[in-house]
Amino acid sequence: MKARLAGWLLRHRIWVLVVFVAITAALGYHAAQLRLDPGFEKSIPLAHPYMETFKAYEDTFGGANTIIIALRQREGDIFNAEFFETYSAVNDAVSFLPGVDRSTVTSLYTPNVRFYDVNEVGFVAGRVIPADFQNTPADLERVRTNVLKSEVVGRLVSTDLGGALIRAELVEVDPQTGEAVDYDQVAQALEELRQQYQTDSVDLHIIGFAKFIGDVIDGITDVVGFFAIALVITAVLLALYTRSIALMTVTLVSVLVAVVWQLGVVVVLGYGIDPLSILVPFLVLAIGVSHAVQMTNAWRNAIAEGASSVQASEQAFARLLLPGLTALVTDALGFGVIMLIEIDIIHELGLTASVGLGVIILTNMLLLPVLLSWIRMPQARAAQPAGGRLNDTISNALARLTERPVASGVLGAAAILLVLGVASRDQVVVGDLEQGAPEFHADSRYNRDVAAITGNFAIGVDVLTVVAQAPPESCTNYEVMRQLDRFVWRISNLEGVQSVRALPRNVLASMVGLNENNPKWYGMPRSEQMIAATLYYLEISMGLFDANCEAIPVYIYPADHRAETLERIVDTVQAFDAENDVEDLRFSLASGNAGVMAATNEAVAEAQINMLIAIFGAVTVLCLATFRSIRAVVCIVLPLALVSMFANVVMATLGIGIKVSTLPVIALGVGVGVDYGIYLFSRLASLREQGLGLHEAYRQALRQIGSAVVFTSVTMTIGVSTWAFSPLKFQADMGVLLAYMFFVNMLAAVFVLPALAAWLYPRDGRPARSDMPG
Repeated sequence: MKARLAGWLLRHRIWVLVVFVAITAALGYHAAQLRLDPGFEKSIPLAHPYMETFKAYEDTFGGANTIIIALRQREGDIFNAEFFETYSAVNDAVSFLPGVDRSTVTSLYTPNVRFYDVNEVGFVAGRVIPADFQNTPADLERVRTNVLKSEVVGRLVSTDLGGALIRAELVEVDPQTGEAVDYDQVAQALEELRQQYQTDSVDLHIIGFAKFIGDVIDGITDVVGFFAIALVITAVLLALYTRSIALMTVTLVSVLVAVVWQLGVVVVLGYGIDPLSILVPFLVLAIGVSHAVQMTNAWRNAIAEGASSVQASEQAFARLLLPGLTALVTDALGFGVIMLIEIDIIHELGLTASVGLGVIILTNMLLLPVLLSWIRMPQARAAQPAGGRLNDTISNALARLTERPVASGVLGAAAILLVLGVASRDQVVVGDLEQGAPEFHADSRYNRDVAAITGNFAIGVDVLTVVAQAPPESCTNYEVMRQLDRFVWRISNLEGVQSVRALPRNVLASMVGLNENNPKWYGMPRSEQMIAATLYYLEISMGLFDANCEAIPVYIYPADHRAETLERIVDTVQAFDAENDVEDLRFSLASGNAGVMAATNEAVAEAQINMLIAIFGAVTVLCLATFRSIRAVVCIVLPLALVSMFANVVMATLGIGIKVSTLPVIALGVGVGVDYGIYLFSRLASLREQGLGLHEAYRQALRQIGSAVVFTSVTMTIGVSTWAFSPLKFQADMGVLLAYMFFVNMLAAVFVLPALAAWLYPRDGRPARSDMPG
């Protein structure tokens, strides 16, 4: 059947080429229309239980898609005319930014920011900046007094009175245009604000999802540059390896066609590329080169045996059809299983990459053999193995791995590495290990802005909101409010919590105010009427309760969003909820951007195990279907598992956490890593079927395809290693992990696979037919 398929393909090669050219032109047109498609909600696990709370109270207590702008006086405090003139202008400008929900804008200028005072008459309340504010020295002094009377110090005004914040929330759909918010446009508008209003005396610091995405998009230019560098490196190494410009050209053409098809299909399906998924096309390019080199190497071996170009293409197609399909389908599964994570951005990434791998099957198995059939190469030149005598020397040395004493040493070393990997598993953190945005380097503009805000404001930049759900009118229920007060006390004293804002704190402060500021009255009143009296001046717009007083939020401001900090808060909330003995009161996680991060971490942690089980299960089934041998599966899959487990050591050592941006790399490493084992074992089994002993069969397998395996590994490793110099840290982290996966999986296939075969197979004699692919 393989021979008939190969014959049909080459007999109709002109028509096949015409079809590929036509489809490439059509999809190339669509690919040119590819757009960046970031989104906030697509980056969060909406199916997670925490997100049910998030969505239920998003309109009432605010969401997590916030913009924070901090104006910082370089010298002195903020109470001067120039600062407030700038502050007012920026506040007005923020209200008119595209996608901003104006009702959520919060600053000293907005009416929902109030102060409370007690004098001889009783309670006095009002706006921190009154409506008749004229920015005169007297008005500035009055605002200073109001600020000190209010709760905004640390929240909207820095603790040293040297800066002030403006907060606002974005909506996913711009109410004015009805279109999805253009985050790049918002980010550019924010940067224009910085350029316009930052002066020699006032600094502007801007953070939030829109600014984060904008900075990622700005870094994409560098990403494309690294792609170009990697492509040039690949072309040079291909030319050196094949010693043929023609072979290098057809290899790259077939792979680039796959990338064009991939991007075109993505557009046809109605998707764009998320900025955080911008690396996927290069990964497809790297994987395509890996498989294309195997095809060109098989074609060259056939030429060396005396075949014509057309015959060599037929033989290469027939020889690599099953192992190539198995490897490519496994690669696709490596991306496909990450779709187990219920996050839309991961679904899109998995879909985009799987489309790319599916396209590579067509270009590598159909287009490349057709292109190779027109290449002319002398038999004597093709017979010269890549690497010459060095290849022979290395093949002879590595063939000793099939000798059981040597194999035992290799397997012993592998066992030690496996133990280290298992022992390091608990040291790998799910989530972020650093303050700020881990996608950027610590000295990036965004993370400097984060540090400036967290260093001067008590609330930091992250908030995790717990919603206390109770029967209606619970704001005046003593049992509910007392339990809420206990909860706030426990959370406030938790390591890693900067501050807490919740209704009980206002009630207690009001009780003191109602009793001549006597601290002896700092306690929760038992009377509903007394509690109601303390709530008299509070407004719903302050976000401390909903209209029916059946949802009371507790705003927790962590010092950072590192995984251990969020996990500690979540564990404490869950433990308190379990201990809670007040009927019909429950503490529901979670809203706020830190709540979203906590939900994402849990979703990734849960999906990680399921993902690895799914991909190793799929690899096992595909290898079993291809080789119909348990021994073959062991030889191919065990080295893969070793490398995957030892990745824990690498991640723990380099401080890389398991998160949305690194989890796909782990899956991809398994999918791509199995390629080396499949190609090597396929050739080894084929040579043993011809009657060669294990030692000689492995030596010949290395001579024939070993150099191609090593070449593709080294090429891909060098290509992604350049990412380490990227201004985007998430690209640098992915580059390091991919370099490890590409290179060490090759080493495991070359060293561990023959060592396992040495103990699973007899040294001489033909293998069982079930070990043959297909």
